[in-house]
Amino acid sequence: MSNFEDPLQFDTKKKVGDVELMYSDLMEISQGGPEVGKLSINGIMIDGYYGGPSILRENYIYVPALMKKFFGSGFKLARINTVTLKVEYLSKLKDLIFLDKIIDNRIYFFEDMSRTIQKYQNL
Repeated sequence: MSNFEDPLQFDTKKKVGDVELMYSDLMEISQGGPEVGKLSINGIMIDGYYGGPSILRENYIYVPALMKKFFGSGFKLARINTVTLKVEYLSKLKDLIFLDKIIDNRIYFFEDMSRTIQKYQNL
């Protein structure tokens, strides 16, 4: 992940090895809020809407997934297998997931844009 990426502005196309990740149809979920869009892996569209930034590691892509609820919306941390394209949700619903890094078997993320509330999820 680039140090210049955040949930408002992130790389919409990444290629790591033979895996190409591309976002399309980007939109803000609220004025001045994070952007989400359709996500494709190697040209195959994944159901749902996803935000950024994303992290590619080994055979997985870690990305915030938009979850729409009756009263509002939020994000869950999603892990997508780049071979099977199976999506797993790893976290509870959060207002924001701003992915930072993976160290050992933990993925670190912020729950705010100013990077003051850091959390992690065991992988």
